[in-house]
Amino acid sequence: MAKLKGILKIEGTLDELTFYKTQDGHLVKTKGGVSAERIANDPNFQRTRENGAEFGSSATAGKLLRNAVRNLMMNAADNRVTSRLTQIMTLIKNYDTTSARGERTVAIGIADPAALALLKDFDFNDNAALGGVLFAPFTVTGVTGAINVPLSFRSMILHILPVQLMSASNLLMQLLTSPTGPVQLSTAL
Repeated sequence: MAKLKGILKIEGTLDELTFYKTQDGHLVKTKGGVSAERIANDPNFQRTRENGAEFGSSATAGKLLRNAVRNLMMNAADNRVTSRLTQIMTLIKNYDTTSARGERTVAIGIADPAALALLKDFDFNDNAALGGVLFAPFTVTGVTGAINVPLSFRSMILHILPVQLMSASNLLMQLLTSPTGPVQLSTAL
C-alpha cells in the first residue's frame, strides 16, 4: 500500500489505481487479484476457502459480542475495535481442536480456559482504557461482574461514561461467564 505525499489529495479510481483517504492519510492501491469464480472452484484455492470460512466465523463472533454491548459502546471513539476484536476471535477459534480446518469456530474454541483468557485484557475503547480513566482503586467480582469502588470515590464514578469503563477484566469476562446480565457499578467496598 503506497502513501500519497504529493500536493494533490485525490480520491477515486484512475486506470488501475485507486486513491482513498483513511485515518492514516491518503493511500493508493492497484487493482488486481484472482477472480472470485476461480477461488470458489479451483482445487488450488482449497486452503483459501477454508481460511475465508474461518475468518467469516471469527468476524461474526466478534459482531455478536459488539452487538451485545452496543449500548455501552455508542460514544466510543475507537474505530478499530472491529478489527482488534476479530483478531482476538481468530486466535480463540484456533483453540477449536475438534473441528476440521475450515470448520473451526469461536463457539467451540472459547470453551478452553486459555482461549477465554485472551479476552481478559481486551479494551473495547482503546482510546480510554479503564486504568487510564478510572483513577480510583477498584476490584471486579468475577461471578457478577460488578466493579467495586470505595464510597469515597463515588462522585468521580458518576462522571465517567459507561463506555470508558469497558475492558475485558470488568465486562467481557462477566458477559461470557455470568448469567446475571450487564455490569453493575457498586460502591460496596
